[in-house]
Amino acid sequence: MKAVKRIVLTLLVLGLLGAAWLQLAGHGYIWRALQLTYLQGHRTAHIDDAPDFAQAKVANGAVQPWAVSKQPAELPPETRHYLQKHGSAAFVVVHRGEIVHESYFAPYGPTSATNSFSMAKSIVTMLAGAAEQDGLIESFDAPIGRYLPEYAKHPLGQRATLAQLSAMTSGHEWDENYYLPLNKTTELYFGRDAQATVLGQGFEGPPGERWEYSSASTQVLAIALQRALAAKSPGLTLSEYLSRRFWQPLGMSQPASWSLDRPREQGGMELAYCCLHINARDMARIGQLLLQNGQWQGKPLLPAAFVERMRTPLPQARFYGHSLWMDPDHSAPFYFLQGHQGQYVIVVPSEQLVVVRLGQFREQVRWRHPKNIEEIYLFADVGRRMVAGR
Repeated sequence: MKAVKRIVLTLLVLGLLGAAWLQLAGHGYIWRALQLTYLQGHRTAHIDDAPDFAQAKVANGAVQPWAVSKQPAELPPETRHYLQKHGSAAFVVVHRGEIVHESYFAPYGPTSATNSFSMAKSIVTMLAGAAEQDGLIESFDAPIGRYLPEYAKHPLGQRATLAQLSAMTSGHEWDENYYLPLNKTTELYFGRDAQATVLGQGFEGPPGERWEYSSASTQVLAIALQRALAAKSPGLTLSEYLSRRFWQPLGMSQPASWSLDRPREQGGMELAYCCLHINARDMARIGQLLLQNGQWQGKPLLPAAFVERMRTPLPQARFYGHSLWMDPDHSAPFYFLQGHQGQYVIVVPSEQLVVVRLGQFREQVRWRHPKNIEEIYLFADVGRRMVAGR
């Protein structure tokens, strides 16, 4: 009995020492991460986590309803089964600016706003294009040191540009990992100071030399944008700028919300690399805007040349552009926004097609492409078959 007590006491002491070490070593975010994932039955961040974070509203304006086809397309039974199996929330198909199919899976519906995860990266790059168009930043190709003095004298960082942050070719030091508890990606998501987390990193390689996917790169780009916005219009936030430049002109059906690292009154900022909470119909409008070369109701919300730059393959990575994934070599070339756990907005220009899938899980199988997951082809090709002959 005494031996058992000694063992329990020893384990308790070791646990307390371990907890103290985590806190002192700057890993206190781990407790929040555990609370908001494993203790809620999840292995990682999930699409319904908006209540777990402070939120900034992205206001909409006058709603512009989607045109809805009078002859809806049927979803193949095997695709419906696949979507149900993987905890899908929504599947929407838009053809020539008209919704031809939408399916929602309980408990989700047309107004359900779920976490876009890294699809937000594409929207941040779109904001950078808008800021260049509005004269809020000098150029998309401007050195980051003009907006981030932290890197102005860094031997590598001073050579990096805003565009390279968007393209994931800046050389900014980062290790992207969604499942290890003690790592910078987890700290960025569950910590309380996104700016300090990413600007505390240096550069590990010459800018423009190679591609490496990095959530930190988008967050650094967003910090530069935020500072540029505030310099021209004090108090203007990323969420408010997104509302002005896209949410209101696009006639989104409802406000979105953007997770903050901490409440705004405490100096919080948007978790810009992720965490815009949007419904499927409104996500489809982002794809439709890109499909229309940045034009909306006769107005250039983005310069066509900037949209073309976003979807042009990089020399360092033919499957990526500026915050857009793609397969330009597919039988029907396409590009897409992509987020953790299988959030997609897929655009097939030759078919005037936009396909949206939102959900909880995805398959990680890759067999026809080294970087693009197989189910992306499933959704793109199913969408094409659904609108064939229309």
